[in-house]
Amino acid sequence: MKKYNILACSLMIAGCLNFASNAFAEAPNTLTFESFGSKETFTLKSFDNDGNKRYEIHRDGYCVAQPEQGSNLYAFKVFSDANKYVEKMHKNAPKNIWHKNINRYNSDGENPDNIVETLATSDSVLEMGIYNGYVHMTYIKSRNKEVIKGATGYDLIGMSPDNVEAIFGSYQTTVVDDVPYLLYCFYIDGGSYYTLKMMLEDGVVAEVQIVNDAPGECEQEYGERAYYDGELPEGWYTYGKVTSINLNVRKEPKTGEVVTKIGTDHPEFLYTETRDTGEEYKWVKILTKKNNGQYADGWVYAKYISPSFKRFSFRFSLLHSMEYFSFLADTLPEPSLKEETKADENLNYTETKKWNELGLTIKTQIYENLDVSLISAEITKDNYAFAGLKVGNSIDVLNKFNENIIKAGLKLDDGCKITDDNTITWVNDSEKNPDGLNPMIEIETKAGKIAKIKISKQGLL
Repeated sequence: MKKYNILACSLMIAGCLNFASNAFAEAPNTLTFESFGSKETFTLKSFDNDGNKRYEIHRDGYCVAQPEQGSNLYAFKVFSDANKYVEKMHKNAPKNIWHKNINRYNSDGENPDNIVETLATSDSVLEMGIYNGYVHMTYIKSRNKEVIKGATGYDLIGMSPDNVEAIFGSYQTTVVDDVPYLLYCFYIDGGSYYTLKMMLEDGVVAEVQIVNDAPGECEQEYGERAYYDGELPEGWYTYGKVTSINLNVRKEPKTGEVVTKIGTDHPEFLYTETRDTGEEYKWVKILTKKNNGQYADGWVYAKYISPSFKRFSFRFSLLHSMEYFSFLADTLPEPSLKEETKADENLNYTETKKWNELGLTIKTQIYENLDVSLISAEITKDNYAFAGLKVGNSIDVLNKFNENIIKAGLKLDDGCKITDDNTITWVNDSEKNPDGLNPMIEIETKAGKIAKIKISKQGLL
């Protein structure tokens, strides 16, 4: 059967599309089902528009939706089923499987809050809007067969396009970043736009997205929050913020001794590790400056912080991971060696600390306002990781490291080529970072293993 590439048609010209309809000739033209909380009867009608087929979905004698293609009423029913599914998950989502995030907006003190609730796991994202207790689906994306069956009533994951068409009727196709998709699109009376979108891998459906464009397409990615293992590559640290007024920082998760308290007025902190204790949220290990200027590390309950993973990037995390070592310098015991050198007439100075037993040397610049910035760090033992690398790793580990370094904006034309002096160097393109604080990473190898890791900001050398 002939398929149709997606056309950028507005509501006014939706009737210009010509779609074959015999693929779903046996599908009913009238269907009664529960739609967004009430029982409704919908009828699919087709019209001849200057020789082209135009489709409309009617309820009570009025047009309520216009499919961009000749899909049947089963494709339209998906949005009602998805709506019931997210309402069920809103009430009964299992703890420790789904992470819940709440965002309140448009509250003026007189009217109830509109709420966007997001549930996420490593392979699924559900987003819903809540107003006056009424829950409606705004976005579903999943690779999980059980989730998609629960949301649509069909085992779509693993289906071929022909099997999908046999259920929902003719579809549109589009390609995004070389990835093919099947599409069912509906203009809804009132201006909304519904999309049922299926991504293909190896010729079968691998992911399904169900989208109601009000308030808009969710930007959440799978497993992007700190509450799931493996979402932040080891050694790639990033910043978070406190959302609680008086949050305990504990020596160990859950019941450990409280080492300090921080609140919403506290500066951003670095977080470096997560741990699951069987509660609804994980515990996150953070490194932060206390009010007295000293640094402290400890564990906080992830319910009360905002990791902001939507803005995660390898580039920014690379710089944050370097700053981690400047934070780290003030949390360790007395160094084996400490040197201070005045940097300029503005009372800025550099400080070098070396811990022989830890295999760590850190050089920082301290400014007049006591802010600290890393100049360089050198690691010669396996006590610390940087961007997933540890001393003792085989050279094979550098391949994955090189992929992430490229994502961070650094270049090494020859990949992980080892020079005659057994050193591999990554240097940032200074044109992309005009402040001159360009990161440089040097890896020294010996007998096929990493022997030394050195990181620095060239502008401060």
